[in-house]
Amino acid sequence: MRIKQTIGTLIGPRNMGRLDFIRNPGLKESWGGPFNGQKYRHRIVLEILRTLAIKAIVETGTHRGTTTAAFAASGLPVYSIENEPRHFAYSQMRLLAQRRRVHLFEGDSRACLRTFARMPSFPRDDVFFYLDAHWGQDLPLREELDIVFAGWTRPVVMIDDFKVPDSEYGFDDYGPGKRLDLDYIASAFDRHRVSAFFPKAAAAEETGSRRGCIVLCGESAAAELESGVRTLVRRK
Repeated sequence: MRIKQTIGTLIGPRNMGRLDFIRNPGLKESWGGPFNGQKYRHRIVLEILRTLAIKAIVETGTHRGTTTAAFAASGLPVYSIENEPRHFAYSQMRLLAQRRRVHLFEGDSRACLRTFARMPSFPRDDVFFYLDAHWGQDLPLREELDIVFAGWTRPVVMIDDFKVPDSEYGFDDYGPGKRLDLDYIASAFDRHRVSAFFPKAAAAEETGSRRGCIVLCGESAAAELESGVRTLVRRK
């Protein structure tokens, strides 16, 4: 183990990521495939993209680009952010053939979102945000939501690993005050007057990791989702 750590330090995390891509083809199916291997989740996303006039997709937490590649298949421009150099370099290699459609950014998700919000060429409305950068003690989620809802008109946000009330879906819990549930994002409801949707299917009907999610948006987009997306149910 020490020898591997020493070699990794000498090579550097980005080169290690490139080697991961070359030496371990199986990593392309990390977490069981796109959206944690969850077919119902994938269906939710496709219905959202078909129902609303989405102009671009933003993903926080590229990891190894598995879900990013699925987003790219939509034909929309995809902007994906990864903070871990090793995973970023791996994704660069994996998504090289899609570089005209997929734009990868290395760094903190909050800083990158603020950059997007200032870019004159970036769509200012009807952008789909897939937030999956939560990992460990530094949780950027609340700040991500504030940046998104302050910086865009009619954004639609899906949060991965979120607690679905009264269900068996899995979710992230990093200790007191860091549980991904409605209480944790209460400020988003107060500040931005968002509406919330959850998967209509029970966890037993899902595949893969069966992780929960929530979809947040303003009232205009919410009315369209409620009438056009059958895989979601609006929170009452």
